[in-house]
Parts: sequence; structure tokens; C-alpha cells
Amino acid sequence: MKFKKFASLSLAVSMMVSPVFADAASKDEAQKPKKIDNINVQKEQGAYVKGEVVVKFKDDAKGKSKEKVLKQVGAKVIPDNDAVESEFKVLKVGNVEAVVKALNKNPQVEYAEPNYKFEAATWTPNDTYYQGYQYGPQNTETNDAWDITRGSSSQEIAVVDSGVDYNHPDLDGKTIRGYDFVDNDYYPMDENNHGTHVAGTAAAETNNSQGIAGMAPNTSIIAVRALDANGSGSLADIADAITYSADVGAEVINLSLGCDCSTTTLENAVNYAWNNGSTVVAAAGNDGVSTTFEPASYENAIAVGAVDSNNQKASFSNYGTWVDVTAPGVDIAATVPNNGYAYMSGTSMASPHVAGLAALLASQGRSNTEIRQAIEQTADEINGTGTYFEHGLINSLEAVQY
Repeated sequence: MKFKKFASLSLAVSMMVSPVFADAASKDEAQKPKKIDNINVQKEQGAYVKGEVVVKFKDDAKGKSKEKVLKQVGAKVIPDNDAVESEFKVLKVGNVEAVVKALNKNPQVEYAEPNYKFEAATWTPNDTYYQGYQYGPQNTETNDAWDITRGSSSQEIAVVDSGVDYNHPDLDGKTIRGYDFVDNDYYPMDENNHGTHVAGTAAAETNNSQGIAGMAPNTSIIAVRALDANGSGSLADIADAITYSADVGAEVINLSLGCDCSTTTLENAVNYAWNNGSTVVAAAGNDGVSTTFEPASYENAIAVGAVDSNNQKASFSNYGTWVDVTAPGVDIAATVPNNGYAYMSGTSMASPHVAGLAALLASQGRSNTEIRQAIEQTADEINGTGTYFEHGLINSLEAVQY
């Protein structure tokens, strides 16, 4: 098996860290800046959870035959205690590469691969709020689209990430506690900042006299935690989180995470979600290269690149015609834990803009195929369209009228 380089799950390439504000006070009342040192860009080749392999046996493989195969490679099945009955098993092994190679040669095995490790990385400039701080909704004509639809509280965007601060005043009235695949419980609290920021961008409470405006103001959020406090998560947990999100009926699933890797487990999870009606939106990655980034590059995911406030491609954004659309992703003001607001950058921040638009379209009764078509066919042609990304900058007003 070829082990490829893993890029950071979420993003932001700048190494600058600046102020975070603890509440929705005016900028004159803002707290003294707080430094967040959570830059963690993964640079290892083929990074994976030490001593763990993901395997899926063929459907006709028998129980005793499976046991024999595992015994031959000295592997033990790690108990699966989370909320999803996975089609694959996670094994505890000695030599990961050797076991993967041996299992993939076995006729009873459909596939085997390392339990890949994902890591998130972000940075925060300063300040917040809709007027004067946010530009994403305005640059994508979402403020005009709100006159037509603001989403539906009976529909959900699943944020598969580091969790969500469901007590945040801009999120507490609309966030549904999903499952925490890190701690295996139903309290997916964000311990990293990333997931809360993504959730706020997609669907923060709006017109509530504080904080920011979300792209889909009326749509609910399902918090699904697959990344730990360091922004790191395993392939197995992320795949299960995607499956879970589809099973609980999320109309939209946002994946501000990924890797430069070839993984059947992850693609199967994305296909499962799409085939069950979910629109899957994923960040294109922040290495500033044309190499594909997974799961964004998969056929059943909408790959999202990032642009700045002038609609120019962000320097860090991955690019190429495999990237479907682009959205604001530089200096995005949104929610962070403990009643805070902050700026962050990355394709992780661009993706929830598209997820929010997908939710607006879902509220109009459209299928995931129709949602994708509306997003892609109404995107504005900007500099780089057809080269850096297949379609252009999302246009919410045009999309909801498509």
C-alpha cells in the first residue's frame, strides 16, 4: 500500500495568533487579547494511530475463517463501543505496514488500511460580528437570499469536527447534542475551538442582537465529535461519525477535515451518507497545492476552496478542477467556546459557508443532487474559475432562485 502525506484536517496556514473576545460586547469593550497556541499542521508521511489497522472482510467470510486470518497476522479486534455498528473492524497489531500488506493479499479480505490519523490547525486574528467584521454572507449574496429562505429548524447540518460548544449564546438554542466518538458518550463538547467556529459560520443564531450571523439562520446543528482536544482524530472515528450523521437524518454534513490519502473506509462512509440523502460538503485542504485532498475529492462530496474578502484565491487553498466551488475562508469571524468570537482562516472556514447554503436549499425541499446542481451552476465566475476550481464563488441568492 502506498502511504501518502496527510494534510491538516482543518486548516489555516498562517502562523499568526491574535485576539479572541469572550463575549459579544462592542469592540471598545473587548477583553484583552488571549493567545491560542494550537497550530498543529501535520507533516508526517503516512501518519496513523500507532498499532492500529482498519479491516473489512468480504461479506461471505465466515466467523471462524476471520478468526484464523487474524490469528495468522497476530491481530486482535478492538471492541467497538461507539454508537455506530461499523462495517469494518479496528485491529490492534504489531507491525502496521506488514499486517496491512498481508491482509490485502488474503482472499477473504475486502480491504485493509492503517487507522489514519487526522489533525486540525487554525489561527485567529482579531475582532468579530456581522456588521464590519463578517464578509462571507455579504460576498456570497446570502443576505439577499434570506428574503427567500432562512433554512428550517426541522432540518440539520451535522458538524463532524472537534465538537461544538452547545452552551454558546449564539448556538445554544439550536444545537442538538449528537454523539462524541472520542469519548463515546452523548456530550460532544468542543475542547479545541475549531468545531464551534465551523458551526457558527454555518448556522449561528441570527438576529438575536449579539455575535454573528450564520449562513442558515433557522437550520439546526447536530454536534458530532470526531476530533479530540488537540484537533486529532482517527479514520475509524471520522468514518463512523459520517455514518452516524446520515443515520440520524442530517440533510447536510460538513467535513472541515481531511488528508492527502487513499482510504476506502472514508469513501465508503461518504457514499453511504450521499446515498441516504445527505449533502456532503468538505474542505479542499490548505497546502496550497493541486494534489487532491480527501474526502473533498470524492465524487459524492462537494469540494470547497477558499478565497479572501477580495474574492482572490487564498494562498493556502488547495486548487485544481477537482475543487468544485470556492467560498470565503480568510479572516472569518465566528463563534469559539466559552462565549467567544474570533477570526480563523482556512478551507475549513470556507466549507461551512457552502454547507449553510446547502441547508438553505434543503429547506426548499430539494434533493442532494438538486442542491449540488444549484450550488455549482449558479456560482459566480471569478478569477481562477476553470483552473483553480471548476466552478466559481458560491452565490446564495442565485442558488435559491435556481
